[in-house]
Amino acid sequence: MPPKDSSSDISNSDNEQTNNKNNPFKRTRTLPENPIEEDYVADSAADARSSNTTPPQQNNADNFTSPPPIDTTAPSASGSVASGTDASMHAPKDKETSPLDASPNKDIMDTNDTSPLPLDTPTISILRRDYQAAAAPNISPEFVKKYPTNRAMIDAVNNLLLETYHSYTGRARMSGSGDFKRLVIHFNSTTERDACLSLRHDDFADLRFFLHDPQQLRTDEDLRAIQVTDIPFFIKKDDITALFKKYGNIQSCRLHTRANAKVQQARIVYDDVSSIQHFMDKQWAIYCYSTCLRITPCSLTLDQKKSRREFVAVLSQLPPNTKNVHLAPLV
Repeated sequence: MPPKDSSSDISNSDNEQTNNKNNPFKRTRTLPENPIEEDYVADSAADARSSNTTPPQQNNADNFTSPPPIDTTAPSASGSVASGTDASMHAPKDKETSPLDASPNKDIMDTNDTSPLPLDTPTISILRRDYQAAAAPNISPEFVKKYPTNRAMIDAVNNLLLETYHSYTGRARMSGSGDFKRLVIHFNSTTERDACLSLRHDDFADLRFFLHDPQQLRTDEDLRAIQVTDIPFFIKKDDITALFKKYGNIQSCRLHTRANAKVQQARIVYDDVSSIQHFMDKQWAIYCYSTCLRITPCSLTLDQKKSRREFVAVLSQLPPNTKNVHLAPLV
């Protein structure tokens, strides 16, 4: 291998010094012993000349993107400077040791918590005004004959009640089937609901509405039931139903006879408690085909039932063929 010519090295050095004098903007990079402590600011003109293929790194925090990983096994002066500055300025912190809200000037025991206090959540109560009434179409033959379908019944009720009552909601519906079939209507006012119950509407024929409370249908039947005794055998179930339906919507009616008894008994259950209130206070008996039938609410206690038989009068020497209804004026 031929030896290097020292004269060529000297000439190259002279050329570099001449170029430096001609180009005053070019700086000479000098690496200190510890490159991490260097406060280096790259000149944009020098960086543009020194690298033609690699774009300059931007230290703008807003547009910062993490550099690709650098292979630390290849020692390089420029690589050491870049890795040192990146590691000190942009290396991610440990999540376990540095929480999200931690700052270098914040004391760990700081009690001045500026987080917003929980607001009192307002409680909104909605008062639902839904006052219902119901009728039993299946025990109103004239109404069924006039309006044979459920849709015709509902339309007829809605058309008339919307014109008559301002608080009527216009929502009529059918509930149940058979003997439990009900035509239910809804009001926003008890005053107009009660007015509808007290009036007879010619367009409804023999249909009558009574109070309707769905919650009471799930209560004890004894609170809505009456017991009818002293029923002769020639009186049938349909006769009993036709007689007692004027007091309310009948949920069920069952006739039964005790062993060796000469009369029948009936248990009638209404939809609403108000239907039997009349028999609690005012009326203890009713006439059916000139026969007096005794009525006892099923919710009465034994003492209350006994008090109804406390005073008894016995009439004798009555003429033949005297019926119960003939004694009504005396009672």
